[in-house]
Amino acid sequence: MLESKPGILIVSLILALFMFASANKIFEDFNLFGQSGGNNTITIENVPVELKYDEEEYYVTGAQKTVQVNFSGTPSKLKQIQATDNFNVILDLRNYELGEFEVTYEVEGIPEDVTATVLPKKTMVSIQNLVEQTFEVQAEVNESRLSSNYTIESITTDPEVVTVRGGEDDMARIQYVRAMISGTEKITDAIRESAEVSVFDGVYNKLDVVIEPQKVAVDIKVKENSKEVPVYLNVVGSLKSGYQLDGISLENETITIYGPQDMLDEIVGVEAEINLEDIDQSGSFNVSLSLPSNIQKTEPANIKAEVKISKK
Repeated sequence: MLESKPGILIVSLILALFMFASANKIFEDFNLFGQSGGNNTITIENVPVELKYDEEEYYVTGAQKTVQVNFSGTPSKLKQIQATDNFNVILDLRNYELGEFEVTYEVEGIPEDVTATVLPKKTMVSIQNLVEQTFEVQAEVNESRLSSNYTIESITTDPEVVTVRGGEDDMARIQYVRAMISGTEKITDAIRESAEVSVFDGVYNKLDVVIEPQKVAVDIKVKENSKEVPVYLNVVGSLKSGYQLDGISLENETITIYGPQDMLDEIVGVEAEINLEDIDQSGSFNVSLSLPSNIQKTEPANIKAEVKISKK
């Protein structure tokens, strides 16, 4: 076949295609004229920062947890970086002592012909002696979660204490260790919810410390606002002709009312009204309670009056 002209043409075509493909691959990674125009750029965001320091002795604040890295290089090298993700952003503080320093981020694990730029390039860090303490957690609940008819009876956390680790300066500023219950659902019964713990100074600036555990369980018990008040009987109307009232008294001299606390604080008693016009014999009769609109519940729910009458 090779001895024939068509055979030679076919082999030559195959060789030419192979050489063309190889040349394209080469020129993809090599600029023939030594110019930088063949390089591409990619950006990778939210790259974790690895801090290197003596974690048993020191505590570092000020370093970003993640940064943006811009890479410049040939398309094939950039594809390799994206595919393997073998690079690391390092903040090496092992040769620094206590104090504040401006330090530069470094990128490790990239090919020699690739350049990397970290944004931000530098950061101010504070290196402090490490301090570890335990604190009791105070749980809080947003007042909007409570109906006006309810009050918190008790609020506790599990566990009750957490371990806080941080720099000695920040640790000395700690005034509040709080677990805040969030959400919008109204609380009308006992609940248990998970809450994140935060640490604050005296003016409620959040401090950069490590808290273990980061979350605690918060148990909340609520009770309905209530108040026991006296009941005053108001007698209206007159008995039918030929009858006389021998005596009348309430079966309950006091009643428990439920409602918003500000309303309860203003109430000193409840009026109970009984109309004699329809009574023609002795007995126990329901009375009508005069209650503010916000008082929707009483114990007992109904009150009776004991009426004694006789014929004249």
